[in-house]
Parts: sequence; C-alpha cells; structure tokens
Amino acid sequence: MKIIFRLIIILSILLLSNCNGKKEKAIILDSTSLEEQMIEAYNKGVKALDEGDVLFAAKNFNAAENLYPQSIWAPRSILMASYSFYSQDYYGDAISELSRFLKNYPINENTAYAYFLLATCYYELIVDEKKDLSPLLKSKENFQIILDKYPNTDF
Repeated sequence: MKIIFRLIIILSILLLSNCNGKKEKAIILDSTSLEEQMIEAYNKGVKALDEGDVLFAAKNFNAAENLYPQSIWAPRSILMASYSFYSQDYYGDAISELSRFLKNYPINENTAYAYFLLATCYYELIVDEKKDLSPLLKSKENFQIILDKYPNTDF
C-alpha cells in the first residue's frame, strides 16, 4: 500500500512539473496612444495569422478590439479573430466570435460575411445529419438570412 501511495505522489509531482514548462505568449504593445496600440495589436495579429499561430493571432485581434471598441478596426478585429479560429477548425470559438460580432455590430458593412462564415462554421460541424440536425438547421438558417437580407452580396 505504501509503495502505491509513493508511486502516485511521484507521478503527480512529475505531471505537475511538466505543466509549468509551457509559456504563454504575451502581448507587448510599444505604442503610446490608444489608437496606435490598437493598430499595432491588429498588425501583430495579421502577422501571427500569416505565420500560422492562430491562437496568438486571435488574442491580438481581441486585444485590438478591446483597446478601442468604437473604432472602425474593432469589428474587423472580431471578424479576423473568428476567421483565425475558422482557418484551423476551431469552429466553436469562431461561432462565439461571430455571434459577438453580430450582437455588437449588427449594421456593419461586413455583416453578410459574418453570417456567411457563421453558416459555414455550422456546416462544417455536421457529422451525421441522421443523428444530429442542429448544425444543419443552424447552417440553413444563417444561409437563409443571407438570401433574405443581403440578396445582392457575393455570399
């Protein structure tokens, strides 16, 4: 019994020490004005997205939106964060970002694209239409919104 207890303690110490090895990337902004910080965070997000680090890109896009939510870059930042998640198959996170975009910026010029990306995310979540219809119905609902409200868009 003592051997098993010692073995469990040693294994838990090893597992806990391995968890501390990961370092999270921090967002460091060098600019002084709020608008420059927002643009810097957005540009760092674009660079991270180009390099394939979608989580850091989304983190930068969200930071840009949080820094200056009244700017024209804020809705673009949310869309870029959602596209970052979508590009690496994080559909749940993309849906969350898109829902927040549609709630906060309902009359933005990119709303049709947001509905398109949202419908596409739900479409990608369809595993078996015979077992679970909810992604299929949500995808159809969002595509129908595009057809009804934005009939002259490319989407």
